[in-house]
Amino acid sequence: MKNHVHEYLLSLSRFGIDPDFGSFVCRYGKFTIYCLAGPGEKVLQVTFAPEKHQRLQDQLRHFAGKVRIKELPQKKTRLDSMFADYFAGRITGFPIPLDSPLIAAGTDFQKRVWHQIKAIPYSSCITYQDLAGSAGSPRGARAAGTACGANPLALIIPCHRVVAVTGPGGFAGGPAVKKALLALENHRGRQG
Repeated sequence: MKNHVHEYLLSLSRFGIDPDFGSFVCRYGKFTIYCLAGPGEKVLQVTFAPEKHQRLQDQLRHFAGKVRIKELPQKKTRLDSMFADYFAGRITGFPIPLDSPLIAAGTDFQKRVWHQIKAIPYSSCITYQDLAGSAGSPRGARAAGTACGANPLALIIPCHRVVAVTGPGGFAGGPAVKKALLALENHRGRQG
């Protein structure tokens, strides 16, 4: 991942683009989402895990001393209205391109897994085992789980819809957040 982040920063400098990033926290009831956007509001990361958010900011600062990361107010970001619409049940997916350098940094298997996750319908779930099979590795349930944990765009790539055979399974934002997201979608899915 470090090489792709470094290449992304180099490409910005080659095109004369200032490495200005916006960090923002979005709160919707019991849900807190940590986001990082790059120049042109390109979405680099969406996570429920504050430590992942901080780790990426630290990496960006490490690679380029000129990187500026400013805290943005939630209401000033284009993601805020999309997230608000999602939590209110007005949308079931996000029209955001998967062009984050963190997507490019994934292994071929991770990219296949993320592509398969993106296709899981709203208020539906599949198992890690089924996900691994659809990504071309029928015996790779554990690797599929690891790919879910490495997902740089939570909600946009809805990895909360991937569950263990025996229950909800893990989630970078914690099991309570995963269960709440599944319950929200299940409730909204039955209403629609």
